Amino acid sequence: MNLLSATAAPGVAEHAEALADAACELHDAARSPDSWSEAAAEDAVEAMETTALALRGVHPAAAVATDAVFQALARLRRDLGLPAGDTRDDQDQAVTPPSPIRRRTARRGLGPGYQGVRIPQGRPRPAVGE
Repeated sequence: MNLLSATAAPGVAEHAEALADAACELHDAARSPDSWSEAAAEDAVEAMETTALALRGVHPAAAVATDAVFQALARLRRDLGLPAGDTRDDQDQAVTPPSPIRRRTARRGLGPGYQGVRIPQGRPRPAVGE
């Protein structure tokens, strides 16, 4: 039984493919521990955290799996001396959209002085609804 849809939402497949390609390129470029700087390592860990966050909604089991990923990445941050990442609690909270601004609608119509359509004599009048 396949739990995933046959087609992804607009942009998801393209971004996931670009992420996979970028991860392969990063793997090829970072051949040794000397290849990494603090900023590069922090960016890579943050990318992994963001990807795990995106995967949480795939399936209920994904939340359990990504919790383990977040814990491992938090340990990695500590071991590498990187600053703590953003707490997921802030990102999981529902966001309330702002209420729309209510403005008085502009008056519509043909304006002052409109006296209707005048049809010259001798011309047939159109039937109602044409």
